[in-house]
Amino acid sequence: MRLLHLYRPRLPGLRAQAIQVVHTCHALAKLGFEVTLLADRGGPEDAPAALDLLGLEPHPGLDLRLAPTSHPPSAGVWFRAQLLRWWTGRPGVVLARDKRRLVAVLDKLPRRHRIVLETHALDSALVAERGEDPAEALALEGRCLAQADALVANCGGTLAAWREAHGDRVPAEPIAVHNATAPDRARAHAPPATPVLRYLGSLRPYKGLGTLLECATTLPARLELIGGTDEERAHLPEGIHAQPPVPYAAVPDLLATASALLLPLADNLFGRRFTSPLKLWDYLATGTPIVAADLPSVREILDLSGASAHLYSPDDPAALAAAAETAIGSGSRPPHLRTWADRARVLDPILRGMA
Repeated sequence: MRLLHLYRPRLPGLRAQAIQVVHTCHALAKLGFEVTLLADRGGPEDAPAALDLLGLEPHPGLDLRLAPTSHPPSAGVWFRAQLLRWWTGRPGVVLARDKRRLVAVLDKLPRRHRIVLETHALDSALVAERGEDPAEALALEGRCLAQADALVANCGGTLAAWREAHGDRVPAEPIAVHNATAPDRARAHAPPATPVLRYLGSLRPYKGLGTLLECATTLPARLELIGGTDEERAHLPEGIHAQPPVPYAAVPDLLATASALLLPLADNLFGRRFTSPLKLWDYLATGTPIVAADLPSVREILDLSGASAHLYSPDDPAALAAAAETAIGSGSRPPHLRTWADRARVLDPILRGMA
């Protein structure tokens, strides 16, 4: 079955979206789908090199195409030509995570393929949370739902939000399919001689780092932040140890050799409802204790995996520091590994059901 993943990530890249999309496409190719993924060019690497940076080898079922240039107008022309080439081929399925591009192509080309809408948030709710008018976002969501044969959400909170906002316009039997990690990310916990608390990931304010930074001087061990941009790290308070993102392959050893791993999330719509953090699935694949914000999104994953974490109220720095101290003294925990192959196996009957 032909499958187009409509998202257009920038590759090579270490953003969660790029990791999730590429690994999902690769896992579906291994299940026998003929997968096409069109990507923007983020560097001089070719498609095999972009895969290698994410720990993947080329697969005959995955047609990963990188734009020949990073110049946005030229890349846009290339993307539209490649999309037209795929669209005019034999019927298949479009796994559409990019709503605007889905609507744009359906406005210009006949609807020859089945559409599975993949969503990782409800944009109209996020717009309303910012105090802005959600009418445009609601209209875009409605137009996508009018064309969708199925709806796949990244977690239960996202799925519930779409149902609340759009009611019976949501396709029958929508499903929540959480994110995952790669099997070679699994590690046994190897606690360091000198305790250290680690956070790996984005330093964007909406991720809930404020509470962590407030208690940084009262934490029971050295705090290491790994990730973010140069500008984001430059604006951190003095005394915070921060370093640039590390290569994808280096992450698991850093997770395994921490005393505890931190997952701060803010008590906002993203943190409460719309996230299935890749870092949490990476964290769970090790035996390292986890300190996480006590939010429904986190509890959903803990219930799904049967794993444990030391939870704290997301707006309480003292509770975070206390949870970190307990985690450091708790010893290793049983790891839980959910792979991209596991995720693909859940998607498989949904996609094949479109035939």
